[in-house]
Amino acid sequence: MSLEAVVVHLTGPFRGTRQHLFSDDISFGTGPGVDVRFPVGSAPAVAPHHAALRKSESGEYTLQVDPGETVFLNGVPVERHALDSGDVLALGEDGPLLRFLLLRDAPTRHKTVSETWRDTLDGALLGSASRTGRLWQLSRHLPGDLLTQTSPPVRVALAAVALMTVVSAVTLAIFGFRLERRIDEEGRRVRDVEARIEEQGERIDDPALTERYEELAIALSERIDALEALNEAGRTTVRVAEPSVVFLQGAYGWRAADGRTLRIVMGPDGRLLRSPGGGYITDLDARGPPWSSEFTGSGFVAGDNGLVVTNRHVARPWSVDEQAVALEAQGLIPVLRLRVYAPGASKPFDADFISASGTSDLALLRAPGLSDRAEPLPLAMLPPGAGDEILVLGYPAGINALLARSGEVFVDSLRQSRPDFWSVAEQLAAANLIRPLASRGIVGQVTSASVVYDAETTRGGSGGPVLSLDGEVVAVTYGVLEGFGGSNLGVPVDEVRRLIAAAEAGDTPGRSEP
Repeated sequence: MSLEAVVVHLTGPFRGTRQHLFSDDISFGTGPGVDVRFPVGSAPAVAPHHAALRKSESGEYTLQVDPGETVFLNGVPVERHALDSGDVLALGEDGPLLRFLLLRDAPTRHKTVSETWRDTLDGALLGSASRTGRLWQLSRHLPGDLLTQTSPPVRVALAAVALMTVVSAVTLAIFGFRLERRIDEEGRRVRDVEARIEEQGERIDDPALTERYEELAIALSERIDALEALNEAGRTTVRVAEPSVVFLQGAYGWRAADGRTLRIVMGPDGRLLRSPGGGYITDLDARGPPWSSEFTGSGFVAGDNGLVVTNRHVARPWSVDEQAVALEAQGLIPVLRLRVYAPGASKPFDADFISASGTSDLALLRAPGLSDRAEPLPLAMLPPGAGDEILVLGYPAGINALLARSGEVFVDSLRQSRPDFWSVAEQLAAANLIRPLASRGIVGQVTSASVVYDAETTRGGSGGPVLSLDGEVVAVTYGVLEGFGGSNLGVPVDEVRRLIAAAEAGDTPGRSEP
């Protein structure tokens, strides 16, 4: 299959669109007859015939700039230059920015998050000379590009993260406002009592009445102290618990009993073959790279020697995948790789699967190196009650959310290194950018099977701890109750105790391959 040339418009009148180029001689300009034609007046820097791309017999494309015109290739002015897939062209000073791509496969309908980020970032970096202008362009276009150019599932995930952040901020602001108002009201009552005592002290002859006034003042002061302590408790709990809430990164593949690995089928031209549904075609005797499925999740340290609690569907993701279940039924063995990242740690810790609950969505991992980095979170002795305030910690939206919080400078350096799934997390850790998100909520219902609460989270937050304001684990997040106000579900802490006790007793059914 021959390579197809595509131009992605990063800026200009056609920003956000792609043009497929089928000719071996492709011209750019505003005049009639050019292949990539800009409307007259929409791009003042572009001449009627500005430049052209010419394809050689070997399939390579060369940029040829018309005499007297200017084209910047990746920010450098050129007159004639061979092009590589991914190069960025600027037609004149402050002219439209175009990305040149070579596609072997038919392009997907929607961009990935990384492609959208790359195009928007390049448009900002190469479209403005000042740092302020770059930041303005990036902040102006990135949210809209992510919500219009990515696939619907990605848009839903990004919208969920944004909504969670807004709701959490609003919830905390309302709580703080109400708390401040209560503190002010109690303060005024204390001052009123003190004034009355002072005003009437000389006229009160009854010692018992005077004592009662004093008791009331003391009681009101204690209530104010309690309210102030409650406001501070949430901050303290998050600060203390954060080092023990870990980011999980993993991938799994398949192998047969005879040692053969499930691999992606490679065509005669070296291209990885896909099915009509878009997935890779796999076979045990294929010559392509091993097939794998990548995932992320949350967990927390809950025992000595790096014992980590998370969800069963995080530690054993193939158990909730119909296709994976079918492969397992055929006798294939899942091969699991797990890494654990602790806040403040510059490197990951390899983790082993220990066991999973047969009755609840819980699993235990072991990452011995964690014992020197994080203390186990205490497990509550009693379940929470309806109306109790709780805090939820975790890593909703996974790596995408971590990158969104990392800042322009880091993402720019990351883009230059072209990291894969594993190395992007390594670089986040090395830059000390792996930190859990916290949200606050109220317990709505408690049963023997679930704790229902309204603290915001989303995919990727599964396995994170649900904490009381005292910092004790009362549940483990495992799901979202769709269609019911965004309520979330947690496994009660009693189930965590039972699973840990079973593991310590040597009852560890369902161990996986390392």
